[in-house]
Amino acid sequence: LHQLRTAMHHHLINQERTSVCQSYYYLDLVSFLFPSCVRTTPMRTALVATLLTCLLATSTFADIYQQYPPGSNDRLNEQGADRQNAQRLFNSQNNARGGYCYGGSLNYYAGSIVPIEWTNQHSCGSSKAQCQVVIQYMCGYNDGPEEERIRDGTTTATINDDPATFNAKNANGDFVSGMHESYAYYQLCKERARNKGLFTSNQNLNTNDARATRQSNGATRYGFECSEERDYYPYWAASPWKDIVVYTEDDKKMCPYFQKESLNVKSRFSCSGSKQTPQPIDEGTCKSNGGSWTEQQPWGIPEPDCLPAPWNRDNHLGNGAIGGATNSFNWTVPTQKTESCVIGDKCVCTIRIRYNITTAEIDGYGMYDGAFTDYTANAKPPISTDPSITVAGNNFTLAVNTAQFGRTFQDRTHTFAIKNRPSNIPADAKIFNLGVRGKRGNIVQTFPATEYDFVPETVVAQAGDYIHFQWTGCDNNPQNNDGEGFDGSDRSNIAQIPDVWANLPYSDDDLNSGKINALFKDRNTRQLMSNLGQTGCLSYAELLEKHGNNNGNIEDDRQNCMKLNAAPTPHFDGGLVKMTSEGTFHYMSTRNNNFSNRSQKGTIIILPLVPAWGVALIVIGAVAVAAAGTATGGYVYSKKHPHGRVANAFNSVSEKFSNLGQRLRRG
Repeated sequence: LHQLRTAMHHHLINQERTSVCQSYYYLDLVSFLFPSCVRTTPMRTALVATLLTCLLATSTFADIYQQYPPGSNDRLNEQGADRQNAQRLFNSQNNARGGYCYGGSLNYYAGSIVPIEWTNQHSCGSSKAQCQVVIQYMCGYNDGPEEERIRDGTTTATINDDPATFNAKNANGDFVSGMHESYAYYQLCKERARNKGLFTSNQNLNTNDARATRQSNGATRYGFECSEERDYYPYWAASPWKDIVVYTEDDKKMCPYFQKESLNVKSRFSCSGSKQTPQPIDEGTCKSNGGSWTEQQPWGIPEPDCLPAPWNRDNHLGNGAIGGATNSFNWTVPTQKTESCVIGDKCVCTIRIRYNITTAEIDGYGMYDGAFTDYTANAKPPISTDPSITVAGNNFTLAVNTAQFGRTFQDRTHTFAIKNRPSNIPADAKIFNLGVRGKRGNIVQTFPATEYDFVPETVVAQAGDYIHFQWTGCDNNPQNNDGEGFDGSDRSNIAQIPDVWANLPYSDDDLNSGKINALFKDRNTRQLMSNLGQTGCLSYAELLEKHGNNNGNIEDDRQNCMKLNAAPTPHFDGGLVKMTSEGTFHYMSTRNNNFSNRSQKGTIIILPLVPAWGVALIVIGAVAVAAAGTATGGYVYSKKHPHGRVANAFNSVSEKFSNLGQRLRRG
């Protein structure tokens, strides 16, 4: 009961800071009162824009980096601090230092919950600027036609725009080049007319097809990405991306607009065979020139979620409002109901996140007052390059780049797989994914990524739920980056500790004594999670003898299992573990937790299994106690901040209890 009250209290106080349960998982018992915490199906709210009213590209300079699942920022496995090729797969517009290198694909079980985490450079959810964050995914068959197969590739070279060579393979039979969007998709982009109704300011676009935008006026190729689709959302033509969630300012007005236009639920049309080239993007011009106007059906999946833009400060790739935690969204992995490739474990997928912040000088939507900055403003743009202004009789030059005022940033994950649940795991069982964010190095060397940490830092689950322990990393980090074990390597493990302040794990004797509530009751499981299945280990005495007391060589020795050096790859899959022990459990990584340098710790809270008939009684009792010290303050604050999230949470709780009371009175 105390743990339940604690979990609910945490959620109550966190509601003021965000509507997203960042770095936390909550079970259905808690979501009985706070349904925004756990979504096993997407909310019915979300995205889009019509032909001229969809300017996602009215932004200033900013970066976005996906921290989990690890975003690539166009990096593959290069060893330098900077990525080698910013055109490998997509146009991120981010700093070359960003991104996690590839070290093995993650595998997520269908219907499990994955926290998607990111950091963005400029403010969001504040009064300084308007922002939008759009998260999407794409899946394909790992044994499908090679010309459509999503892959990471084995080199950093940009894929060839040549039907004879884009599918080239190396001597091992692996694809040379990475590919997300397909070759055929990019050819359609080249054949489609760009939208000339859009504001381009003083940028000279050197082509009339959809490869050129105000942000990318030279039609530079980035993999097989279509620049116009990348820069504008929702896009008016077909796309391989499926919408997960949109964050936006003024969500009450924007969300219904975005939602109804999502490709998840609304068809797209295209022209083919027209005498006018590139092919027109409106039906009338298409047909009048002898073309066929063809419908592409929507994805037929639920509308994406749509939520208030999460807060973070500007000029800072930092965390959000909940106790300094990373902004995140808990995504429920698709099942075979929406992705047929799940059948037979044939899914290969990637996630894309895009970020925009809007300036006051450009109206990118035209939804409120009818004003919309479109092509008619090109003759006299509201902004110009590095304008001179006069203030108090003095002249000043502003730093303005009209291409960057229309700028969209993005990051994408390396490919990952979706797997069917094992036959012994019920379809309705909760599966939470626990992974690792960050990479080798100190805080300066890893930036704009992070140092190691577990994701999520706190898991709150129920007895009988499952946790999938799995993470990846890379062995090609810069050789001089700080860290433990052999140079350039990422490794993480789990060892139980008494509390989050502790830095010495329990011994096996402690956990076998029966006096300690062990997270993993089975010794084999404890050994797997801590030792990562290493073999061929040398003792410390053997290492000393081998290297003549040279500590540097001992540190780098691949048989030094004490530093996890013998783990064959940075990718580790500990499998599904059913949570049977109730209580609060803390753990750390023995390799990376280095007090005063970096901390890699996590917490798992397992609440008791509560039968459905007991939910109402326990919730009433728990919240009555937890709310005793917060209800008055919450009421007062909600009245002073009627549009704040505390007010929303307070009103939601009041409504829930009112409805619950009515049901109880009716028996």
